[in-house]
Amino acid sequence: MPMNRRSFLRRTGLGAVATLAAPAVVRANEEVTFGVGDRPRHIIHMVADGMSLATLTCANQLSLFLRGRGLSWLDLTHRPGTSNGLMDVRSLNSLVTDSAASSSAWGSGSRVVNGSLNMLPDGRSLRTLNQLFGEAGWKRGLVTTCEITHATPAGFTVSLQDRNLAEEIACQYFDLRMELLLGGGSRFFDPAHRKDARDLGKDFQTAGYEVFATRTALAAARVERPWLGTFAESHLPFSLDQQQDKNLRADIPALAEMTRAALRKFEREEHFLLQIEGGRVDHAAHLNDAASALHDLIAFDEALEVCREFQSRHPDTLLVVTTDHGTGGPSLNGAGPSYNETNPLLHNIAKVKHSHAEIIRQIQNRMNFDGEAYKQGENAAISAGSPEHIIEIIGAATGFKASRRHAERLARFFANQGDALYDLMNNGTAQLGQLLGNYVGVGWTSINHTSDHVPIAACGPGARHFHGFLENVDVFRAYTRLAGIDYENPQMPLMASGGPSAASVEEAVA
Repeated sequence: MPMNRRSFLRRTGLGAVATLAAPAVVRANEEVTFGVGDRPRHIIHMVADGMSLATLTCANQLSLFLRGRGLSWLDLTHRPGTSNGLMDVRSLNSLVTDSAASSSAWGSGSRVVNGSLNMLPDGRSLRTLNQLFGEAGWKRGLVTTCEITHATPAGFTVSLQDRNLAEEIACQYFDLRMELLLGGGSRFFDPAHRKDARDLGKDFQTAGYEVFATRTALAAARVERPWLGTFAESHLPFSLDQQQDKNLRADIPALAEMTRAALRKFEREEHFLLQIEGGRVDHAAHLNDAASALHDLIAFDEALEVCREFQSRHPDTLLVVTTDHGTGGPSLNGAGPSYNETNPLLHNIAKVKHSHAEIIRQIQNRMNFDGEAYKQGENAAISAGSPEHIIEIIGAATGFKASRRHAERLARFFANQGDALYDLMNNGTAQLGQLLGNYVGVGWTSINHTSDHVPIAACGPGARHFHGFLENVDVFRAYTRLAGIDYENPQMPLMASGGPSAASVEEAVA
């Protein structure tokens, strides 16, 4: 059995360093003990991917304006029996993690370098929660608004050196016989898109799975069979875009709907472990898109409400709600005399109709990046995406009338001719977010991940083990002990440098 953390620190001589670097608080899971009724029959792990604390704050304020009530997440934090904590989510090689390394820390109890899934730099594979829980007889499910093979669900499940090996991740899901898979990414199961031409969807079907691709089929899926539901070739649409398109609403379930279906399937099971991810919060933040990030976080909160209702009927359920890292460093800034323009600016989000992804697509199409205008040079590209065109596109999508001066400057960034003083903001995506910050009040620090400690809340049997300051690896230890699984993976000391950066391994969001 691999050595425990204390032994490891003593034997490597890192104990003094760790003591000096640690915050002056007691580790939440330094000792894991159990009382009567402390072991859950069901564990639901909810992840609002890429949610900075300010995203939670702004989403709560927007929810009060749009829905007349705050977020269920914040309501949960002050309920009797809820444990609240703060979690360090760094990776093995960086203070700033990517989603693969962050989810892997939960999934294996060991930190890995950015871009890896439950595999140490020396090539050792780590055993994951879904492997261990499956062997212990628990049913296992993954629900996400991203591709089902994306980093966060994969981090609970597979062991690979590269998070981008989505086709192999899909194969590992099949080999593990995951009982429930709901999200996007149908292309990784389709022989027309897979490099090996394997009809993985048919393999799932032959193995007894319900395989489906629409809301209607999800509602009719038989609970006695395992499920593979993929509702888009890639990620599911942003909630904001889906709200504006009746065809998307008709064909693609929202996260709350997928969550309700998953719990319907698992309700009669003796034990289950279910991960639920609101993954497009992160993608919106990468785009510096406040409206999409907040709408997707509200959609995530609606899924949380479904889980809380399930828990009220099944009090032997442990519900844990958190995020894997912050993204973009958003913040609602004070505006106007005595900051009296702050509230109206945030409320402008209610007027936004389309995501930044859609705005950028239209700008790039107009500027014809792959066509003759771009090949002819900067001036031709900017002319193709004239200030008038940019003003028109942004106005139709958001209700904001940009000035000609701002539109001209933005066009230069999309033609790769911008000159921002902060290099991480020297691109059209970031500058679109900066421009629209004048309209919605939210500013950004980059389009990358951030090093924030993240909030975590837990309620139900075992919730007390998530109180105080945690490290991300503590989650694996708590879950396995709560399930009666005695297992530890090997670990490696933190790396001062080396390995890819978080930004270099995150998939580009179009």
